Amino acid sequence: MLFAGSGGNYAYSCARVKAKKRFLLSQDTYSRLLVMDVHEIGRFLGETQYKEEITRFGSRYSGASLIEVAVTRNLGQTYMEILGYTTGHLHEMVGYYLHGWDIYNVKTILRGKVSSVREDEIIDTLVPAGSLSEEYLKSIVAMGTLQEIMDSLSKVPAFRIEPDIAREVIDTGRLAALEDYLDKNRYYDMLKSVSPTNKADALLRQFLRREVDATNLKVLLKMRADRLPEEQIAKYLIPGGMEFTLETLRALASAEGLSPILDELEHSETYKVMKPAIDRFRGDKKLSTLTVAIDKAALRTSEKFAHFYPLSILPIINYMILKKAEVDNIRIIARGKQSALASKIIEELLVV
Repeated sequence: MLFAGSGGNYAYSCARVKAKKRFLLSQDTYSRLLVMDVHEIGRFLGETQYKEEITRFGSRYSGASLIEVAVTRNLGQTYMEILGYTTGHLHEMVGYYLHGWDIYNVKTILRGKVSSVREDEIIDTLVPAGSLSEEYLKSIVAMGTLQEIMDSLSKVPAFRIEPDIAREVIDTGRLAALEDYLDKNRYYDMLKSVSPTNKADALLRQFLRREVDATNLKVLLKMRADRLPEEQIAKYLIPGGMEFTLETLRALASAEGLSPILDELEHSETYKVMKPAIDRFRGDKKLSTLTVAIDKAALRTSEKFAHFYPLSILPIINYMILKKAEVDNIRIIARGKQSALASKIIEELLVV
């Protein structure tokens, strides 16, 4: 089915994205990276679309740090390029979607501050592709205390950070509650902003609801594994999912263990993709087995949507998801190699 929504240059933008998609790393390339050492990976990336960033940061970083900074900055540049050549309502919708990078940047800054990472290192791993300017993000990085940072972030209307959550960060340095809270608000706001009054918005809204399902499942699994009570888990569940209602999720949050969640997944549309991981998890009990499988299923969903609606926002979002997965995979491989992890373990963590 073709659909060129009104209020945007859909055909041009989708054609540009389709051209970019050809430069994504293939499965065979990942297999090659897994047998390289960190320095070989860096040299290889220096001959790809990451050449400019590898060269620019090569004098300041080396090894896995160079790779991580280079691919992350390339990701931000790519996203801003895509946003730059979209127009009209399409531009607005892409902007809504990229708001997630405001949250990513806040998480990166706070994690860096809590871990006493150097300011320039924090700045180099930001992805300034959302609504917060790079200048503002740098000003946050330059602040000396968590109190100053949270006071500033609390004034950003889109975040709506509650005083008790800000106080927990300031007093304890723990970030999990804030991170889950920001993710919840992001999807809640997007679903509210993207009203299904026209075909373009309806398609985006349907896809976002699938992302809400994936996000809720990962939050539920993580918090149940930590044996948190249902009332605490419920605060971070996002309304509006496609398959999993809040009532279902709350029931799973109060159930004993993770088995009820796995049983519920067997009735979902993504079960075929997730079945091998679910079977493996029942044996190895590794939570990463399930979270990686959820991300893989979400990637497959975005590809399916993009195929069915080739002249809509969905091929653009699909490419952005694939590009992020590529950057995440490269970072995982580089860090895994630097930590001397076995290639098989690294491979299991990749979303391909």
